[in-house]
Amino acid sequence: MNTQNNEQSLFADPKWASLWQMIQETSAQMKETDKQMKETDRKIKELRDLFTTQWGKLVEEMTRPAVLSLFKESGVDITQVFEGPRSGKAEGHDLEIDVILCNCTEVVAIEVKTTCRNKHIDHFLEQMEYFKKAFPLFADKKVYAAIAALTYNEHSDIYAQKQGLYVLHPKGEGLFDLQEPKKRKIF
Repeated sequence: MNTQNNEQSLFADPKWASLWQMIQETSAQMKETDKQMKETDRKIKELRDLFTTQWGKLVEEMTRPAVLSLFKESGVDITQVFEGPRSGKAEGHDLEIDVILCNCTEVVAIEVKTTCRNKHIDHFLEQMEYFKKAFPLFADKKVYAAIAALTYNEHSDIYAQKQGLYVLHPKGEGLFDLQEPKKRKIF
């Protein structure tokens, strides 16, 4: 007798038929639970992405008002702040600069992070090598780089300063404190 016939005769018995029905119902419930969990995971990811994006925009908005006066105090007489992030492309490199400040002869490109790590500094420095090609409007100006973050992990603020970047630290209610590098890196 083959296996299929054995199963049919086994489940023909009412006590086994009831068990088989429970197994099928449990299997269907598990499939529905799996589907619901996947949907919940998708919604959580959407919320996480939204929170991360919106948090970054908030930090950028906190940074903009503070930077004009901070750089003027440090001797870089900034006269214009470009609103919103600026995107450019040069030699296959996509650049996005969060805040750009300028006057007739100088530009400050600012990378804004909620949490800054050394790898962010390295990536920003790599991007800055292509800044003048990506933004030809500033090709004839001295370009400085700065980093602003709410939190600096791995002593990335010290690392950034050693690399010649200005470093903006949060100070009080939406204000920042500016630390100048010992030797500014000019791009």
